[in-house]
Amino acid sequence: MTEGGTEVGVHDGDERPTTDDVESGTGFEGAAMDAGSETFHDGTALGLPSPSTSDSETGDRATFEPAELRTVLEAFPVTLVREIREFPAGSRQAPKVRVVASEGEFLLKRRVARTELVARAVFNHRLQLHLEAGGVPVARLVGTVRGNRSMLLMGDRVYELFEWVTGRRMVKAAPEVRHAARVLGRIHVEAMGLPIEDAPTFAGYHAAESVDTAFDRAERAIVAADPEVDRPTLRETLADLRRRRDEGVAAVEAAGWTIAPVQPIHGDWHPGNVLFTPERPTQRHPGVVRAVIDFDSSRVEPRLVDVANGLLHFAMRSDPDRSPAEWPPSLSGDRIRAFLAGWIESVGTLLPHEPAMLAPLMIEGLVAESIVPIARSGTFARVPGGPFLAMVRRKAAWIERNATTLRSLLERAADAGH
Repeated sequence: MTEGGTEVGVHDGDERPTTDDVESGTGFEGAAMDAGSETFHDGTALGLPSPSTSDSETGDRATFEPAELRTVLEAFPVTLVREIREFPAGSRQAPKVRVVASEGEFLLKRRVARTELVARAVFNHRLQLHLEAGGVPVARLVGTVRGNRSMLLMGDRVYELFEWVTGRRMVKAAPEVRHAARVLGRIHVEAMGLPIEDAPTFAGYHAAESVDTAFDRAERAIVAADPEVDRPTLRETLADLRRRRDEGVAAVEAAGWTIAPVQPIHGDWHPGNVLFTPERPTQRHPGVVRAVIDFDSSRVEPRLVDVANGLLHFAMRSDPDRSPAEWPPSLSGDRIRAFLAGWIESVGTLLPHEPAMLAPLMIEGLVAESIVPIARSGTFARVPGGPFLAMVRRKAAWIERNATTLRSLLERAADAGH
């Protein structure tokens, strides 16, 4: 038992944490602070919004209580904290703060501690630590003071502390896409050595029941958010997307999903989860990946799930001056080739089922990532759901038309890699 809460994971001395043990406690007493103030009594600067513990994706972003921060940070080897600032990124359910202390800078993250989510968090940490030991650049976990555990469980919350990584987002350049895909391949190769017998069950987007439920609810949610939407056009769009998604599911199954080898994967491979060296890239000196972050969705599935999802995001053609609903339907050919070439450089060879599975998995991922949030709020990142789904429909149609080309590009990348 400890005074700082339940701690999960061990690292001895300079070794990195694993996830072998659990301890419990109640937290220290007498945290000196002014409720709602901008500083603790010890002078630590606070940059926090009004505290909230909301777990709703549709509500306000969940935040930390000042006293909560004092208790949690006491459990980690972080002293002389000078500043704590909100870092409003990622899921609204998982608040984060940037912590500046004498030991350096850190990112503190909180997750809901439901039983199944704790099991997933333990698996996430095992994968991260395994990858780090194999030389894959990941954000380093910080162990607790007592026992060097990799996470703290206190009440109904899980807390994780990471060393802060200074980096930038990817630029839309083929060399950086290729390097990111090469790192994804390294993740896949290294992750094959992680035992998965006790991995928790966590379904991804393939044949997900949540997508079927979202289709059932989407029209109502969109109309509630935008009463002026053209309902016949919306129904046609939803029906077309549902058909393409269902055909994608069937094609993935026919390609061999049930017999495909499974292994730990990242589960959410997109540019926002890859940090590059902060220096401004040039044609001669493109950036390299400094750290991969956010393993919250890591799970055990066929590795091509990461490739299909990543290809959508890394090859996405977008325009910052236009609404996402107006983005072009096509993907960047240069970045598609760069992504596939980089991944093959690391994994070496293709599995027999993978070429035929690529395009339908991409369609599944595209539809799932769009319809599920829209079914909740009727919008996608403040874009009305109707126009956004019309763009998704055009993009899904483009992928379907180019399925043979995508398959050939993957096969050619594999041939060139030999």
